[in-house]
Amino acid sequence: MNTVQAIPLFSQAFQDVSAYIASIRAPYTLQDIQGFNTAYKRAYSSLSREEKRRIEAFVDTMIERVAQKELASKIFGVV
Repeated sequence: MNTVQAIPLFSQAFQDVSAYIASIRAPYTLQDIQGFNTAYKRAYSSLSREEKRRIEAFVDTMIERVAQKELASKIFGVV
């Protein structure tokens, strides 16, 4: 029987951030943002360019759906 070694599409770090993202709902509160920041900062250095791009796409959505507009600047990576 032939076997094939499967290679995961995404890293464990990306899966961890994705799991957090899946657990929160808009409108995003300061608590949601702080949790996201913690997960993203922990994972950032080990994410691939594509994984970062996908998370940054979520950040764009998060910015549009914060509970209060002034919270957008508190999201990691937003200047």
